[in-house]
Amino acid sequence: MTAIRTSIAGTILAALLTTTVSANEDASQVLIEANVTQLSTHMGEMQMGVDVLGLVVDNALRFEPFQSIGDMFGRDDVVYLMRHGPTDWSKLDMADVAPADCGNQRVMSPEGRQQMADLGALLASNNLVPSRIVVSEWCRNQQTYEALMQGMGAVDDRIARDMPMETDPGLNLLLSLQGAKSVEPLRQRIAAWDGDPERNGPLLLITHYTNIEELTQFRVFEGEVLVIDPDRENRVLGYIRLRSASPDVGHFADAMASPLNKEEMAFDMVERYYRALNTRDAEQFAGLLADDWFMHGESPSLPSQDMDTFLAEVGMYVEGIPDIAYEIDSLHFADDVVTTIGTLSGTHTGPILGIEGTGRHVEFGAIAVHRVRDGVIYESWQLPDRLGLLQQIQQE
Repeated sequence: MTAIRTSIAGTILAALLTTTVSANEDASQVLIEANVTQLSTHMGEMQMGVDVLGLVVDNALRFEPFQSIGDMFGRDDVVYLMRHGPTDWSKLDMADVAPADCGNQRVMSPEGRQQMADLGALLASNNLVPSRIVVSEWCRNQQTYEALMQGMGAVDDRIARDMPMETDPGLNLLLSLQGAKSVEPLRQRIAAWDGDPERNGPLLLITHYTNIEELTQFRVFEGEVLVIDPDRENRVLGYIRLRSASPDVGHFADAMASPLNKEEMAFDMVERYYRALNTRDAEQFAGLLADDWFMHGESPSLPSQDMDTFLAEVGMYVEGIPDIAYEIDSLHFADDVVTTIGTLSGTHTGPILGIEGTGRHVEFGAIAVHRVRDGVIYESWQLPDRLGLLQQIQQE
């Protein structure tokens, strides 16, 4: 994945998540230093600490703060509002099924259980451990709690052993049998949270899609967490979810329509585009670019390029700078358009722009714009700083 490894935001976040603890401190204070990657101006990822008891989690926490990072990760008086983990949609809830009747309702899939265990391990290894957890009575929510504790306990068994847990019918599936009649109890519970005087960490509530959408107007994936600020009328401060999270069958259309998901999908497409260029693997463009994709000319007098002519131009750069690679410095999204600002770098060992190889390391900027539609990139513009490159390879 093309990503920025160091940035102001990443440095701030790493500082927020880095602290020293002793063995007898509360379990919620256990910290293995976070691996923080900034994916774009507003989005980042955390991976497992590299030496967490030998655990290997092939996933990451993807997060996006809508306010300050400090508000999202540095406070104990916020609420993590979570939808239950991924379920098996081949078995739907029976009409009027009771919340505890696991045999007649949709429950978590084996893959979902593993993902929620991974989520628990990632949260614990990055010191994002709640002070207490409140769970809907429904089986899939209880199973989510169990899987989270499995993952957190694998990082430190004190977390699972000491975690205060409560089951609350007020978090039950909205308007279902024995369910919540409105989101008012949920709203009041969040508004009343001001941190736990005896334990560090936010409050984690594990509820349902319908309840979360009714309260926040956000459409969430299974296993996704919204960070809520009770002090600002339950404002959503950002979200946390697994990198592998995807829309579920039951709410696919709603989730795909979410502006949050739209932006993330656009960023993912552009990151894959540059990964294909950097690895010189044209096959990775399959399914990524529209059949009639084209690169606009850099000025009205220059013709646009189809894939073949564009790759021929890329080949010219590769001939002169065989190890050339593009690193994204920032990504910006608006109205189906992704703008990238980045840096091209490599060693000038062959002919380029009429100048033979000099052996010099070169770096020059580039700006590119990609328009996305229907899940593909269908047109692009790019403007590399050729003058900057020329000045570096011409200098005596």
